[in-house]
Amino acid sequence: MPIEYSMWRQERDYVNTPSGGVKAASAVNAHSGQEGASVKNTPRTLIIGDSRAKSGIIPALLSDEDDAYNIAIGGCNSIEMYYALTDYLACHEAPEDMIVIFAPYHFCDIDNWGQTMNFNYLSTKRLLSVYKTALKYGDGDMLGEHFFSDLFSCKLRLPNKYLASIYAAFEEKRGLHNREKYAQVEEDLGYTVFGEEEGNDGLSYEVHHPDFDSSGLVMDYYKKMLDTADAAGIQVYIIQSPVNETSAEKISEEFRSGYAGFMEETAKAHASFVVETQIPTYENKYFGDNNHLNRAGAEVFTGEVRNKYFQRQ
Repeated sequence: MPIEYSMWRQERDYVNTPSGGVKAASAVNAHSGQEGASVKNTPRTLIIGDSRAKSGIIPALLSDEDDAYNIAIGGCNSIEMYYALTDYLACHEAPEDMIVIFAPYHFCDIDNWGQTMNFNYLSTKRLLSVYKTALKYGDGDMLGEHFFSDLFSCKLRLPNKYLASIYAAFEEKRGLHNREKYAQVEEDLGYTVFGEEEGNDGLSYEVHHPDFDSSGLVMDYYKKMLDTADAAGIQVYIIQSPVNETSAEKISEEFRSGYAGFMEETAKAHASFVVETQIPTYENKYFGDNNHLNRAGAEVFTGEVRNKYFQRQ
């Protein structure tokens, strides 16, 4: 499979394994001295969201106690994260805090649904539920033109979906690279970098939306995800990841005001949540590509989030 699969697989393994994986199960908690009580398995703070969350918040820098973990995955939206949180809570104690970061455009587009299908991230039952919800909002086309044939092909691992990956696995030594990426993400408590340039002035995806044309399907699952967190007694921080200077100048006021309005409504619906409504701007030098912070940018962003919300005693 392509390199993205290793990140999705690592997230699913962590979320669905009560022990937090072999490494966590056999670890000695450096702070308590108790065997098998890995702090990686019971994080105080959970980070969820899309690739901007995955590459923007470094758990090791968010807390000195290694008590944060990042289960965000690149290319996902609230659909996948709703189910990730549901599974996480079924296998782990609820975290005290949860940071939620989604790129604003991910409320308007489902741009990587093919990955969700090909990686078999969701069960057939869940996929059918998503499809039913999509029809409710007239968003069936967002799940692809051939939803049922894709579902059938992916669940049976048919050659029309996977033969090209098998060939590429040999030509590109994908297995080796995927295992290395899996290990890196696990070691870094769920964090990984996406863009590695030392500065980028490309336009973010938000620029391509003249207004905040949100999807009813995405909004539905976003609300379900937040309701799930609220019911579990989790303190939620909905944080906005920055865009670069070039993009900030070109994002329309209609998009900004529509997005801010949605965030204001979210804050009213969940009075205990901390909700940021504005999209911040960072210098171009902090971006590794047109949408993601590089390592230096992630260090600055994580530091700001920590100083603002997580000054713990």
